[in-house]
Amino acid sequence: MYCGDETGAVIGDVGSHTARFGYGGEDCPKVVINSAAYRRCTDDHITGKTEGKRQKVKQYNYSAPVSLLNLPPEDCFGPDEVGFVPIYSLNSNQKSSPMEDVDMEAYAALWEYAFNSLSVRGRKKHTIGSHHEESPTDGPIDHPILSSIDQDHGQKHNAAILEVLFESLSAPAAYLAPSATLSAFAFGRQSALIVDVGHSGTRVTPVLQGYTLKFGSAVSERGGMWLGRAQEKILGCSDLWSEAPCSDGVLPRYILRSKNNELRRLKLLKENSFHQFTVHQVMEEMATGFHVAPLEENSSLVSDLFTAKMKDEDVLIQEDEAEDDGSVYILPDGTRVDIGSTKTGQDLCHLPELLFAESLPTCLSNGSDTDTAAMPIHKLVQHSLSQILDADIRKELISNVILTGSSSLFTGMDKRLSSELTRILPNIYKNRLRKFSANVVEQEGI
Repeated sequence: MYCGDETGAVIGDVGSHTARFGYGGEDCPKVVINSAAYRRCTDDHITGKTEGKRQKVKQYNYSAPVSLLNLPPEDCFGPDEVGFVPIYSLNSNQKSSPMEDVDMEAYAALWEYAFNSLSVRGRKKHTIGSHHEESPTDGPIDHPILSSIDQDHGQKHNAAILEVLFESLSAPAAYLAPSATLSAFAFGRQSALIVDVGHSGTRVTPVLQGYTLKFGSAVSERGGMWLGRAQEKILGCSDLWSEAPCSDGVLPRYILRSKNNELRRLKLLKENSFHQFTVHQVMEEMATGFHVAPLEENSSLVSDLFTAKMKDEDVLIQEDEAEDDGSVYILPDGTRVDIGSTKTGQDLCHLPELLFAESLPTCLSNGSDTDTAAMPIHKLVQHSLSQILDADIRKELISNVILTGSSSLFTGMDKRLSSELTRILPNIYKNRLRKFSANVVEQEGI
C-alpha cells in the first residue's frame, strides 16, 4: 500500500478506546484520538408522514475529537441525554457489540477529522505543508484507504464501513484487512501468533499464510479496561456517586472543573459512557505511573500479591499525613494514595501482575475462572495453540509470537510472557517473541 510520499495510502485503525490514523510507510500514526464523537442536534427537522400524520425527525451533527478533561459542549446536552457517542459500545463480555450498535456517523466523523488533520484532500501538502490555511476541507481524495477491522465483525459490519468510506468520505479505493494480519505483516511474517493485549481485553489470533484462523482464536477480558476496574476495586472507589458528585474517592477531571450550577449535566453524564471514559483515563494514568514496578520473570510473586483484606487498610491518606517523598501517588482531586507503607499500596505497584495471575482474589473474580474469558495471557496462548491440530503449524506459530496492544507496553511484559510460555509449553516448542514499542520495534529471542 506504500508507493512513495505522494501516493501513500491513508491507514486507519479505530479501536474500542482510541483511533489511530496516518500515511502508509510512516513509523507511527500522526493522529491519535479517542474513539468517540460529539453529537449535536441541529435546528433543522425533516417533516414526513407516518400513517397519515406529519412527524418531525431530528437531524444530528457529529464532530471529533472529544475532550475528556472538560464537560461536553453545551449544545451536546438535551433534556434527558448527552451527545457523547462511543464508536463501539461494550457488553458484559467485553466484546464489541453487533453492527447495529455501532454509530457509523460517529465513525465517519473520526475519519473526517483525520482527513483534515492530515490534509488528505490538499494536493499541495507535500510542497507547502500540511497545515496551510487554504487546504480544502471537502472534495476528492487522492489516496487509497486501508482500514483495519476486527475478524469477529460480520459482512454487514464490513459493508457498512465500506459504505461510509466510499459514499460519505468519497474514497477512490478502500481495502479492509484484519488487524491481526496487519500486525504479522508489520514484522514481515506471513505466519505468526498475534497476542493483542488491548483496551477491551486480550485476543490471541493465529495467522497462517496471511489468513486468520478463527477456530484458533481465543479471547480474554483481561486488558486495559479490566485492569482499570480492578484498580478501582482495590482503591474502594467503584461507586463515586450518590445524588450528586461527592468529594471522596477518585474523581475524573471534568467533575473537578465543573461549576456548582452544572449539577443537572453531571447527573446526565453519570449515566453516559462519557463518565466511564474519564474514570478510565484517571485509572490508566495511575496504572502507568512512576510507582508501577516492571514485571518479573518469576511467577512466584503473583501468589503473594493481593492477599490482604483491603478494607482493613487505609490506603487513602490525608494531605497532611505524608510528605511527597515518592511513597505517595497524588490523584487529580488531590487525594494521596500511600504506596510505600501499606500492603495494598504495594499491590498497586504490581498491578500488571494480574494479567498473569492464574487465580484472582475474591474481590476481583467474577466467578468464571474456568472460562477462557477469565484466562491469564499465557494460558490463553496455550489454549489457542491447543486448537491447532497440526504439530508443524503449532511449532511455526510459537516461534513467531507477536505481542501488540497498548496494554502490552508494561516494562518486562515480553520477557515475562516468554518465561511463562517456556514453563507451560512442551520442550519441543521454542518460543520466539517480538513486540511493538511506542515508536520502535523490539525483538526478544529465547
